Amino acid sequence: MISEGLRKSIHVLMGGFALLLRVLPWWAAACLAAVAVASNATWIPKLGGGRLMRQEERESLLKSGVWLYSFSVLVLILIFRQHLEIVACAWGILAFGDGFATLAGKGLEGPRLPWNPKKSWVGSTAFVLSGTMGGAVFMHWVAGRGSHPPTWGRVLVLSGAAALACAAVESLSLKLNDNLSVPFLAAGLVASLDKVDPTLLRESALPPWRDFLLAILVNLIVALAARASGAVSWSGVAGGLAVGLTTAIFGGIPAFGVLTFQFLLASAATKLGYAGKAARGIAQEKGGARGAVHAFANCSVGAYLAFLASSVPSPLKEALWLAFVASLATAVCDTLGSEIGPLARGNPFLLTHLRRVPAGTPGAVSFLGTAAGGVGALLVGSVAALLRVIPAAWVGFVGVAALLGTFLESLLGATLEARNLVESETINFIREALARFGGALVVEPVWAREPAFSLEDFPGLLPAVHAAAAALGSDLRCTHRLRLRSQSGPATSGELESSCHRDPGVPLRSVSERRVQRY
Repeated sequence: MISEGLRKSIHVLMGGFALLLRVLPWWAAACLAAVAVASNATWIPKLGGGRLMRQEERESLLKSGVWLYSFSVLVLILIFRQHLEIVACAWGILAFGDGFATLAGKGLEGPRLPWNPKKSWVGSTAFVLSGTMGGAVFMHWVAGRGSHPPTWGRVLVLSGAAALACAAVESLSLKLNDNLSVPFLAAGLVASLDKVDPTLLRESALPPWRDFLLAILVNLIVALAARASGAVSWSGVAGGLAVGLTTAIFGGIPAFGVLTFQFLLASAATKLGYAGKAARGIAQEKGGARGAVHAFANCSVGAYLAFLASSVPSPLKEALWLAFVASLATAVCDTLGSEIGPLARGNPFLLTHLRRVPAGTPGAVSFLGTAAGGVGALLVGSVAALLRVIPAAWVGFVGVAALLGTFLESLLGATLEARNLVESETINFIREALARFGGALVVEPVWAREPAFSLEDFPGLLPAVHAAAAALGSDLRCTHRLRLRSQSGPATSGELESSCHRDPGVPLRSVSERRVQRY
């Protein structure tokens, strides 16, 4: 007989091993995690008379929470081997947030969530509070191995934001196992939010109140017009407003214009030949009206990228705007492939077997759908270039990235969704999150490099910065920060940071340069 109390108690206690990340080198931690992965696949589930695993978990490791727990920790250690404090934070949120959410929800019960009667407000609240504290304590402890550990306030903010987002995802009716969704989402959020510069966020991200009201008005008009046309349901209106407002506030009207074009293109493809697709049983449900889950699955990552792009310095800023456009282009590429592909004669085929399957089969692709998706992605990239969100030279990259993302989703659909391990909207979110996460890993080494100069080069830096500001335009504002670290006799160490940018508002119309000199 399965004991949920025993399962979750062990789930919480296993989080204590995260404390070892402060003293262990990453390779030793990875080896221990690998041993746990192997043990959880063999003899550990047999302990306690099989009370640690449900019946469906014994059928496949991909359904086993016990095995996925250790597998997630191992993968995070390998990815963040230079930042084990991020692993510790994600581990703490998984162990304490997810663990105490179940214990509190079953022990105290209380009112159920309106969007998921299987979950309760008590459980979600326990997730946020326990996850925040567990993640913060673990992160601060492990970060103490470094020379400049973060402050308690910063750690609490990072852990709290990640725990809140994970609790929201955990409350949804998704087939994706929490032992995968929670740690990877938490680690991705902590790693990206840690790069947010509060000064840049205040100066260039948050718009004046008139622009804020304009963003609300434009979003309301678009959302209500979409509802009137039957393109979205009322839940879709709410989800679209959340995504659209975030994009407009942090990305400006041009970024919102790209989002709107992507939505219109996807909606038109859904309506195209709808009667025929409905007769075959492969049409979008509810007359093609998309709900909040569709908005979040396809556009929430893009909205988050818009926030990040307004909160970090160059060159990461430009890379994030590229990722923003590529994320929306990938979503429209997938939608056009799914909606236009079935209009072709003949059946599509699976990438995994290269054989024909009925239309609507998870992971199926067609030549017409692929071509339509590629054209749609290029159109989204072109609109972004016209609105000066990205340079025109990046449009081709957007198209290639969208096609690769769509093929990745097809592979996930043919493997995971076909085995009933995840659902289509979950795969959409995974696709967008992987695009964002992969982009961060690629850009991180480049962005992290800071030019170093000798002390005699220091006097020429300020005139060079001012000359660059004058060349770029008279409306630029420049700030300089001098941070002294230590002084020993005649030698002084520190950093000089100079930043120039235009008035905030439009992505890539604001020119930002950040240069740090160590001396």
